[in-house]
Amino acid sequence: MEAVDILAEASCLLTDTRMETYGSFWENHRRIGVMWGELLRLEESIPAETVAVMMALVKISRIANDSTHTDNYIDAVAYLSGAGELATN
Repeated sequence: MEAVDILAEASCLLTDTRMETYGSFWENHRRIGVMWGELLRLEESIPAETVAVMMALVKISRIANDSTHTDNYIDAVAYLSGAGELATN
């Protein structure tokens, strides 16, 4: 798979269709951050952009196990691009 194909697939994960299913990227990751913060008994929730980076790390860990599974690269790129948007807006 070419790098541009990975980027194209990742961009499809940030579409309106996905938002209809899961809610906006920001809202979904904000909600996860609240839940993780409560589970870990933190005084504050985990910021949405940090959640997205942590999700990318899950994918990177999976790549360490099987570097040929392209889905992990696609998802990691999508999570990191979403994290970048959240952190810079």
